[in-house]
Amino acid sequence: MKKFILVFNFLITILFFVHAYAQEWWQKWDNYPKVPKITAKEVKSMMLTGEKLIFVYAGYEVKEVVCGSFYVPYTKVPPNSDGSTVTIRIQKDYWIMCYCP
Repeated sequence: MKKFILVFNFLITILFFVHAYAQEWWQKWDNYPKVPKITAKEVKSMMLTGEKLIFVYAGYEVKEVVCGSFYVPYTKVPPNSDGSTVTIRIQKDYWIMCYCP
């Protein structure tokens, strides 16, 4: 019986460490991905030509953001979380302009 308890404790310990150090798919994302950047002049010209734009602020909680933009806390999206709690629905034909000061 002692051998059974010892083996059982050993297996539980191994399973705990494997689960504790396993990463989810969203935890493997780079904190600073290399994504295309766009200037304010380019955004202005897109707005003037009638392109459909959505502004998303993805930074720390602040008092003011660009008028009409969505606020998505950085703690709710990868690599800090899986993004399942974010419920913003954006049509596929819109440009998404993410910004953070």
